[in-house]
Amino acid sequence: MQQQLREKIDEMLKDDIIEESDSSWSAPVIPVPKGENDVRVCIDYRKLNEITKPDRYPLPRIDNLLHQAKAMPYMSTIDLKSSYHQISVPPDDQDKTTFVSPFGMYRFKRMPFGLRNAPPTFQRLMVKLIRGLKATCVISYLDDLSLRSVSFIQHLKDLREVFDKLREYNLHANRKKCKSGCSEVKYLGHLIVPEGIKADPEKVSVIANLQEPRNLKQLILFLQTASWYRRFIYKFAEIARPLTNLTRKKVIWQMQMEFGRTRILQQVNDCTDSTCTETS
Repeated sequence: MQQQLREKIDEMLKDDIIEESDSSWSAPVIPVPKGENDVRVCIDYRKLNEITKPDRYPLPRIDNLLHQAKAMPYMSTIDLKSSYHQISVPPDDQDKTTFVSPFGMYRFKRMPFGLRNAPPTFQRLMVKLIRGLKATCVISYLDDLSLRSVSFIQHLKDLREVFDKLREYNLHANRKKCKSGCSEVKYLGHLIVPEGIKADPEKVSVIANLQEPRNLKQLILFLQTASWYRRFIYKFAEIARPLTNLTRKKVIWQMQMEFGRTRILQQVNDCTDSTCTETS
């Protein structure tokens, strides 16, 4: 893993994302395995985040975006490449982003992942970008954009306008992850299809393979992940109540709680065959 980390740092140096630093600030680097021969460079900015004044700019609600994402004959999704790294860090703040690695100390010249205010900073930029478009059926959640059009000609016009605006903002798309002119698309863990919104089978498989919760943190993670598809599950709150109660007080894991977990998993597995209906 050390070799992969070294390669990532060298790559970021070459791309002018980071530079060497002798700052008194420092945060540890945490290489996280990504596939067989790759790592994700994560920085533990918890101490910096504790003293950072929070940016209150809101992120859009996923359910609201999905409600807007009504299928149209022509749909495209655009994923921005290394999105946060496309935003400059003000020179006066760069020292604060310094991280320590086995190969030296480095600071970010481009916005890193892990900073408390990185998501609202990026979302504010995307809202500003979309606000300047004539195309009306464009939505964004951070670096994931979706646009829909009623005709092929209109879709070409909308795509050109969006890409022109991205160029104006000096933002680059990840060509490998972009989809254009489709009748159905994946967006925010769901499938947007002519019939409505469906659960993404790949995401459902991830939920189905989650290990049985062994502690409070794992239980909360399971509930949060499963609730991603609560719109497809009739009376989700009622089914999940035994597990939800378990997060509020010290309760011994009982048979009905395991039954609740099993019911949730069964409902999540079944939801790939149905389109969205508004449930609670």
